[in-house]
Amino acid sequence: MNLNGGLGNQLFQYALGRHLSITHNTPLGFDISSVEADPNRNYRLDSFNISGTVMVIKKTSAGKRFNETSLINKFISDTNTLYRFFNQELTVIRENGFEFQANILKCPNNAFLEGYWQTEKYFKSIESIIRADLTLVKPLTPNLAALEDEITKTISISIHVRRGDYASNPVTTAYHGLYTIDWYQSAIKEMEKSLGRQVHFFIFSDDYDWVKSNFKLDMPCTFIKPSPDGMEAQDLYLMSRCKHNITANSSYSWWAAWLNPNPNKKVIAPAKWFMGADSNTIDLIPSGWMKI
Repeated sequence: MNLNGGLGNQLFQYALGRHLSITHNTPLGFDISSVEADPNRNYRLDSFNISGTVMVIKKTSAGKRFNETSLINKFISDTNTLYRFFNQELTVIRENGFEFQANILKCPNNAFLEGYWQTEKYFKSIESIIRADLTLVKPLTPNLAALEDEITKTISISIHVRRGDYASNPVTTAYHGLYTIDWYQSAIKEMEKSLGRQVHFFIFSDDYDWVKSNFKLDMPCTFIKPSPDGMEAQDLYLMSRCKHNITANSSYSWWAAWLNPNPNKKVIAPAKWFMGADSNTIDLIPSGWMKI
């Protein structure tokens, strides 16, 4: 399974790979060479209790991918037993657009998948397994544990504001777009309409100073400073512990909302996921979420 992008993208890729490994009763491997080659990304699946092993895969001149028979020192199994690597040729399967492709779930054994796979339809049938896999390896820090306690005691709503390269990189901004305060205000009004004013907003962002300066709410709110590099999964977990969620057009907060176990949760997500592209994302937002 090819891994690329940030934590949210890696989780989508993992979830499909996990489903296929169960269906085919075969080991699941991850090629993290793309992540390691990107100075802005890091391998982050080791924050969770996932099943699989990390391997490096190389491309031959014929365009086929083979196992390089070397293990990166980030083993992520419950055991200390090294997996035996594949010795045979792998069939490369690439995603074609963002909509759900049911035939992917019938791919052959010894396949190497490249894509983002951003829909729960690729793993909905094993939802309980994915939820169990995506529990944290390390406990929350004391400060975050105290924050979780506050979250669970209130009618908590997470707000995720994705900025970073969405705001600083013109190419990324043109493709993904940047949702404004007005959009978030609309989402907040929808939450207020459904839940009343006795709610507490917990605002998560990779740009703490910006949200602190620009979000002016007349209801209780807490601004969360982002955890240090390598601890992104802890912030994702805290968002998932909120009773309701407002997501950005970000796979990171998508997963926080999806992992929220509240059966009565209200989730609001952007209707336009890629503001500068015409990609078909009809399968990306689960049917029970509101799009505005």
